[in-house]
Amino acid sequence: MTRRLIAVAVLGLSSLFFATILAAEKISVREVRALLQHLGGAELKPEQVQIRRISSGLAGDVIVEAQIETAWRLVRQKGDWRVAEVRLGDRHWESLELVEEAVRREKIRRTWLLLEELSGAVARFRRDEGQFPATDRIEQLLDAIAPRYISTPHRFDLWGRQLAYEGGALRSAGPDGRFGTMDDLVQRPGDQR
Repeated sequence: MTRRLIAVAVLGLSSLFFATILAAEKISVREVRALLQHLGGAELKPEQVQIRRISSGLAGDVIVEAQIETAWRLVRQKGDWRVAEVRLGDRHWESLELVEEAVRREKIRRTWLLLEELSGAVARFRRDEGQFPATDRIEQLLDAIAPRYISTPHRFDLWGRQLAYEGGALRSAGPDGRFGTMDDLVQRPGDQR
């Protein structure tokens, strides 16, 4: 055996279920299959995408449950197996490390936008009231600023974790999910990134 063992795990009949929300009131199985065949630059064949169910979601969206047949490349690093790549088409492999990094960066970017939006609402509150909201709790802060200063108050970051409001600063615990670490995202009303 080589030091770096490569294994391809073909997902024949085993299922890879996922839900994706599609913005459409009605959509055909054929349209859904075509969208999933090319998701993320994939070049899957129609027979590799089986649509299990399409159900109504919120506000005209739909939830799709699908089974996708593909292959995965696993590597052994320091004695442990990890998934390295997924096959998205004929000789088209995508690095999961790159996908994870892209998702991490986008979650950071979007969380910054949420914090900036909340920060702007808090600054408008201060301008009108002459002071910041008298609280150190995100729930009370959102009650104070919505709906007058912000129409959609955001309580959670893009990792699904509750934001914090302490000492006049809006905070997300960032990618690691722990407050007080180097990857925290902190925005003070009036500050610019």
